[in-house]
Amino acid sequence: MPTLQANVPLVLAPVTVTDKKGNFIDGLTVDDFRLTDEGKPQKIRMDTSDTVLAPVSLVVLIQASGISTPALARIQRVGGLIKPLVIGERGQAAVIEFDDELRLRTDFTADSGAIGAAFMGTRSRSLRTARLIDAVIEGVKMLDTRAPNNRRVMLILSESRDRGSQMNLAAAVELAQRAGVVVYPATYSAAASAFSSKSSDAPSMPVPPDPVEMTTNNPAANSGARTSGNTAGTSRTANSVDLLGGARELGRLGKANAADALARATGGRHLSFVTLGALENVISRAGEEIHSQYLLSFVPQASGKDGPHQIQVAIPSRPDAVIRVRPRYWPQK
Repeated sequence: MPTLQANVPLVLAPVTVTDKKGNFIDGLTVDDFRLTDEGKPQKIRMDTSDTVLAPVSLVVLIQASGISTPALARIQRVGGLIKPLVIGERGQAAVIEFDDELRLRTDFTADSGAIGAAFMGTRSRSLRTARLIDAVIEGVKMLDTRAPNNRRVMLILSESRDRGSQMNLAAAVELAQRAGVVVYPATYSAAASAFSSKSSDAPSMPVPPDPVEMTTNNPAANSGARTSGNTAGTSRTANSVDLLGGARELGRLGKANAADALARATGGRHLSFVTLGALENVISRAGEEIHSQYLLSFVPQASGKDGPHQIQVAIPSRPDAVIRVRPRYWPQK
């Protein structure tokens, strides 16, 4: 399993609090919350999303396989929303595209123009492969290089299930939890996206300008390398008849829903979209949630327990509240 830096003593626990209709509950104070670590109450502090102590570090993962071409036509148009709605003035974002390989479109930047260009430059190189889990692991490794007091967030724009990763879902979940990454998958159905698109939204797949290729083991070591290009399948279109591919698709639908698992295991939210308007709403909702969270933190007490510690948060004064928080953390050794 890839290694990450050891967790710092301070544990950050962003908490989303809504009513049963999904409306955010604001106005709570630190005294309203009760946080336990392995059942033991902890002394907590609370910051707001506007504090300089907690800028947002975001990695965006974009599925770029040819089957996603209609959805990509929409995704390419929303890069300009990332800075104002998600990372804010003090945050930074990086963008990775993935199909049968992982390619870094842009490293962490606060430049909205660079983020938008990274979205616009996303192109397909393979038809069906989409190494979602491998991309999640690379994104977590990137986020783990950010300052420990940064809020580490991942936004995934893809299908909900993996197509050909080398790593497994359990490894991705554990690494995300160890690094304190909150995952927001925004997923689509490739079939539904194609059905709701114009034919011009599904062109044949050109070979794009060379972005930075990332290897599974160490993306940073390849920051100066360029892909040689993968032209296999570039003569096919996203609308090609592929009976064998259809059979594979039926088998893939039986696999675990990676998006659901990642969201539940990290305290994020699984959203979905089909149209451009729905995608814009998804990004707006994710950004609103990130900036409406209560940022709890605590210093863990000494413990002899190996492995993950369970976190639970309650609001005694609001028993009707719906609370989402990262369910566990790994203590520093």
